[in-house]
Amino acid sequence: MFVTVLLAIVTLILIIYLVVGRNTREAPPGPFSWPFFGNQFLLKRLTRELGGQAKAFLELSKRYASDVITVTIGNEKVFVVSGFKLCDTVLKSDEFDGRPWNEFIKIRNMGKKQGITMNDGTEWKILRNWMMQTMKNFGFGKHEMAEMIRNELIILLDNMNKTGPLRFKVLITRPVLNVLWFLTSGQAFGASINYFGDLLERRAQVFDMTGGFLNAFPWIRYIAPELSGYNLLCTLNNELKDFLMKIIIEHRKNYKPGNEADVIDMFFNEMKNNEESNVFTDEQLVALLVDIFIAGSTTTSTTLDFLFSSMIVYQDVQRKVQEEIDSMIPRDRLPEIEDRAKLPYVEAVINEVFRLWPVFPIIGPRRVLHNTVLDKYTIPKDATVLLNLYSINKDPNVFPEPDKFMPERFMKNGTYEPNTYTLHFGKGRRRCPGEVLAKSSIFVLFVGVMQKYSLFPIPGKGPYSVKVNYGLTTSPKRYEALVTPR
Repeated sequence: MFVTVLLAIVTLILIIYLVVGRNTREAPPGPFSWPFFGNQFLLKRLTRELGGQAKAFLELSKRYASDVITVTIGNEKVFVVSGFKLCDTVLKSDEFDGRPWNEFIKIRNMGKKQGITMNDGTEWKILRNWMMQTMKNFGFGKHEMAEMIRNELIILLDNMNKTGPLRFKVLITRPVLNVLWFLTSGQAFGASINYFGDLLERRAQVFDMTGGFLNAFPWIRYIAPELSGYNLLCTLNNELKDFLMKIIIEHRKNYKPGNEADVIDMFFNEMKNNEESNVFTDEQLVALLVDIFIAGSTTTSTTLDFLFSSMIVYQDVQRKVQEEIDSMIPRDRLPEIEDRAKLPYVEAVINEVFRLWPVFPIIGPRRVLHNTVLDKYTIPKDATVLLNLYSINKDPNVFPEPDKFMPERFMKNGTYEPNTYTLHFGKGRRRCPGEVLAKSSIFVLFVGVMQKYSLFPIPGKGPYSVKVNYGLTTSPKRYEALVTPR
């Protein structure tokens, strides 16, 4: 009897060992997860010590010698992917095309699965295909859009012609928002631009401070709605929604079927042709406009801010940029998008800024649509996956001396040579639909400023290095500079 019981116990232990061992081997490695809190405190400490969550994730990947790791945020297991090979696999694979529906995304999306950035499924496919086609119709290739960017450049240059230190973040906001608003509404913003820009900035700052915390501990909004920032986020969301709805209502008064001239007009046309559809509605249009302005304005304005900051710090690079511009573009002519092919060093500088200071160092989140395998690990259905693009940009095997600002890494024999390992705008079906417009706006505004002005640090104050704020996005710390006409 004793022997039988002993054999049964040994067999049970063996079965448990085999099952648990197999599951352990199939799951990506990661730090021990504490009950209730998961890895929240570890991530917070590493983020603070290393200067950014992307750096914290990269450190954990190194500790566990794996490009796929498991971290627990609140009660949710999240899989973080590093390195080009696996990030590229995720971006190109349909099974990773979903979006999770957690507390952070619910708040960001105003409580509903809508828009194109944080949506998935059939509705998302319809909206994305429509948006891609609309961007082709009203994107930078159109003469009107090119003229709009040119006009905004003229205003920007005029605003820079002032004495005393200038803060570039303030100067950049207007042209970027106006270009996006022209795309969506066919006109410039007008007097409301300052209010709208401030609204987007306040919303972004609150998300940076509270977004990850609310996502990890969603129940905190019931206990401390004010302290957690939940009430403020809801207030800002309602303010943003009300502002955009007023614009939509006003736009509808002047809409004439058959004379579509902008994104809102095209959306009205789809609403008219699909009256029974739940896809083309006023709420969806609001969500779509939020997607356009959050993604478009953040990427473009922050990249420009980093570009001008780097020109102040790296005076030798600024001189080379200006010499190339002067050799190819007459002083009495403003730059055009067609000039990109003539300015390989400028293109290299822009891409080095993209690499060294990615606005979104961690992209995603992706929801796995069905059980799959990534590398040697099992990733279960509905799991959340994050992609650490920072790990690629700072990989010394891909970019030698990755911490150095070296535009020359994108040059070969005097010509610009794009690096196949860069994923600034994503890849696959979720690749940024506004990529062409963003690149074009960045190029024209940057070259236009460098053609007409030289930028210098303030004596005794700087900036003498590019200092960075790390949150949900990456941005330069506040700086001012001296500007002199050339």
